[in-house]
Amino acid sequence: MLRRVPVAVRLFGLVGLVVVFAAATFFFAVSIAVPLEQTVVRRTHEAMLDGEKSKLTAAVGSMAEALGQLLKDIPDEAGRKALIRQILDPIRFEDDGSGYFFVYQGTVNIALPPRPELAGRDLADLTDANGVRYVLELARQAQAGGGFVSYIFHKPLAGEEHKLSYAMMIPGTDAWIGSGVYIDNVRREEARVAAVIQKAFTRAATISVALFACMVLALCGLCLAIGYSVARPLAEATAAAENIAAGNFDVHLAAEGDDEAARLQAALNAMTDILRHDIEAIQAHRTEAEDKATLAQKALEDARRASQEVTTQANLRFQSLRKIAAAVAHQLRNPTTIIGGLARLLIKTPSPKQNYLEYLDGIIDAARRIERIATAVNDYSQIHASQRILTPAGDILAAARAAGEDAAARLGLVVHWEILGEDRILLADPALLALAAREVAVNAVEALPAGGGDVRLTAVAGPQGSAVVIEDNGKGIPEEERQFVMDPFYTTKSVGVGMGLTRAQRAMQEQSGSIVLDSGPEGTKVTLSLPSSSAAAGDA
Repeated sequence: MLRRVPVAVRLFGLVGLVVVFAAATFFFAVSIAVPLEQTVVRRTHEAMLDGEKSKLTAAVGSMAEALGQLLKDIPDEAGRKALIRQILDPIRFEDDGSGYFFVYQGTVNIALPPRPELAGRDLADLTDANGVRYVLELARQAQAGGGFVSYIFHKPLAGEEHKLSYAMMIPGTDAWIGSGVYIDNVRREEARVAAVIQKAFTRAATISVALFACMVLALCGLCLAIGYSVARPLAEATAAAENIAAGNFDVHLAAEGDDEAARLQAALNAMTDILRHDIEAIQAHRTEAEDKATLAQKALEDARRASQEVTTQANLRFQSLRKIAAAVAHQLRNPTTIIGGLARLLIKTPSPKQNYLEYLDGIIDAARRIERIATAVNDYSQIHASQRILTPAGDILAAARAAGEDAAARLGLVVHWEILGEDRILLADPALLALAAREVAVNAVEALPAGGGDVRLTAVAGPQGSAVVIEDNGKGIPEEERQFVMDPFYTTKSVGVGMGLTRAQRAMQEQSGSIVLDSGPEGTKVTLSLPSSSAAAGDA
């Protein structure tokens, strides 16, 4: 069964077994040392805590006995309390002066040297950060014969620290006395012992790891040398055969020596040379055929894209012309009817000359309307794209603002302009994009309320394309009118022919762009979008 496993793998498998055994031994030692360290630290903590408890018990017991003797000769309670405060106020112990005695009657404070202002107050509700009502608990321990309470309490210059207090009744009275010590020194000693043990353990572990690593490295080096001398020729021959099977004939083996492996390598070299020559000849013919097929496919795709572009533009222009024709017919019907009617009245009416003048004014007004419509149609027909180039956004935004300011001056409006993205570079037909931006900016100003308003012009550019966004805080477009605003000659204003947004839409379509309108009661946002060069080529 082992013959199915490569020689190098067998050798390193042996090394692996040794490493696993050594690692298991090391981790077993660690698993014993860690609990031992924790036990020593815990025992140290318990011993030091027991010492603090003994000290507290002795100190509180002695003071309770002394106070009991002094108080039994004082009949009135006020005098007793005054004597207790007089005796306890100056007493301090511990190196940092944090130790003192305190006396309570139930949970009502009699003496608390650091806080004399609390005398006479019921402190049963005092609670630490863990929810321990420590005054109430100490009173219970004292009434039960004496006991300890652990809680968190403020230590001067140190903040919140754990504190251990002992309380017992003062003989011959209904008051109890207590004292406490901060156990941060116990924790510091515990940390010091833990650090010493950890240092010793770390040193021993480091030495063990170093010895273990040296042993593993030496064993690996020895096995590597043996495996290399045995398995290298076979591995090279195997890798060469696999490369040939995968189609890689750039193989040459250094056939050194006279053994079977060297003869196998020489035979593989000869076979590879023959196969490489044959494959290269076949590959050359296939590459030539693929290149021709690729060129033919590319030419076909280019022709198809060009045909689609022509068809798309033709359809768009046909649809636009059909809309324009219908709109022109509708728009011209009214003025021509007026002209015809007034002309017939001129023929039939033998009235004074003043009536003729009124009829002539109507005819002239209708003729002017026809002229405006014809001009709008002519301008629309002249919208054609030339070439999309890199265009500074500042030029487009400046043109839009100038047109909007002219409209604001004409209407007597005060407009606050906000211009963003002037430093962007847009891929666009500059003339058509400026035309669309001007038309939309004028519409934005005309939509503002009587006192004026705000208009924001923004240019954005990115990998997916670029856009010019025009926003106003005007009255917005009613929902029932939004579907018609792009139609030729559609307008709700008393002036103009209603071709502004129609021209803007045509200007964007000519450069493979789009115009999107989003309107509500708070204002209108119009986005003039242009694709990137790659997206435009793909759409074509």
